[in-house]
Amino acid sequence: MVHRKIIDPVLSALGQDRADYFNRLVDRVERDPRTETAPNLVYLVLRETIPYLPADFPQEDLADRLLDFVIGNHERLNRIIHDRRYIEDPGRLAEVTKEFVLQVLASAMDQHQVNEIQAAKVRQAKTYRFSYPDGDEDDFPYRDDE
Repeated sequence: MVHRKIIDPVLSALGQDRADYFNRLVDRVERDPRTETAPNLVYLVLRETIPYLPADFPQEDLADRLLDFVIGNHERLNRIIHDRRYIEDPGRLAEVTKEFVLQVLASAMDQHQVNEIQAAKVRQAKTYRFSYPDGDEDDFPYRDDE
């Protein structure tokens, strides 16, 4: 597609694993009918955010978040890209796109914490502890008097 050319330079600058992940994400976004409401904005936001997004986030969830973000912020995004100052400083788009990156990173951190808690519960369930009643240390069965 024509719009994919917007992000091809960013994808070509990534390592193989990240490029594969984001190529699959772009394929998913291309097939989503919501993309047709603002395709330029979707690809502009992707171009700005791909370098900062985690490549282990579930793609379906990331695509949904991206499209929800673009649809919810299309007026702000359009206002920036149609402003003459955007031509002089394309980095102005980051004023809005950083919110998307922070949203995704916060969600990834929350999921990481949940995963860590679940892993800790599994480790705890597999841990065996032995103890001896406190108090009478003279009767401790493993005492070595030497």
